[in-house]
Amino acid sequence: MSEGFNIVYAKSGGRPCNKFFESRRDVVKFLMNELNNIDFICVNDVTIDKDLMVKNNIKLSRYLKLKKIYGI
Repeated sequence: MSEGFNIVYAKSGGRPCNKFFESRRDVVKFLMNELNNIDFICVNDVTIDKDLMVKNNIKLSRYLKLKKIYGI
């Protein structure tokens, strides 16, 4: 099996989608672009609590708020 990151994500009430990434950098880019539109995240069969992740990271929280306001 190839090393990498399998991400399953979904919007509340939507269909789950799968993506595979080779590197952590690609995962971070994807999450930074799509985190406002995602309610459920599972990376390599480990569920990630989005609210806790944003709450514990002040820079990420500010970036997501600005992105939502300005539509970056």
